[in-house]
Amino acid sequence: MLTEHRPGPQPPREVTAPLEIQSLLKSLQNARTPLEIRFEGRTQIFQSFLVAIDPQAGTLCIDELIPSVGEKWIDQGEPFRIDGWQDGVHMRWHCASGTRVELEDGAPAFVASLPTQLTYHQRRGAFRAQVHRSIETSLELIQSGEARSHTGELLDISATGCKVRMAGNLVATLQPGGRYEQSQLQLDAEQRFPVNVEIRHRQYFEERDETHVGVHFHQPATPAQRQIDRFVTHLQSEARRLAARDDLF
Repeated sequence: MLTEHRPGPQPPREVTAPLEIQSLLKSLQNARTPLEIRFEGRTQIFQSFLVAIDPQAGTLCIDELIPSVGEKWIDQGEPFRIDGWQDGVHMRWHCASGTRVELEDGAPAFVASLPTQLTYHQRRGAFRAQVHRSIETSLELIQSGEARSHTGELLDISATGCKVRMAGNLVATLQPGGRYEQSQLQLDAEQRFPVNVEIRHRQYFEERDETHVGVHFHQPATPAQRQIDRFVTHLQSEARRLAARDDLF
């Protein structure tokens, strides 16, 4: 499967139309997209999910926070910011406060007002092709001066970056903006070469106990860029060939 986006990343835009805001939030809810919760003046990041949107009441509802220590700050009335990433788009908005409620199953949740403004940032500007598990790929994140590394399997790739699946919860370990200068990218059983990558975003999926990490290739050497481009072109060709074959049946 291959997705095409408009050429070049788009600048952030402020969405203020209520129907568009509701549609964007609904897409996050339907996709069960993990959300990052940040409190003003605090460094810890929490995870939650959108569980309900009520346009008539002008409210949204987020699930309990992971880790749960952040819930006490909502109970204390502290404002917070919500960030979500979906298909290369970064959405964020602010909540002045939240109120604790109980879901039908008795689990804690928090109600907040629907945002009147939401920042929408289309960050991806290149073709991004999915990488099938049958292809032997990996990205090993290696940071200068660090003894440990983190290795994962490619989920998708473009000429400018890729998304990787890694085991466990690495949200606290892999911070956006972190640079891993000595990383190793493997595109098949024979291609393995060094790349300098920057963490752009990461999301933890509790039900699968895995973290999806989006990285940007930072000024790759010409030979490395050529190998990446050839690999993406190959995946594009395969996607078109399979699509054409399916159209015959």
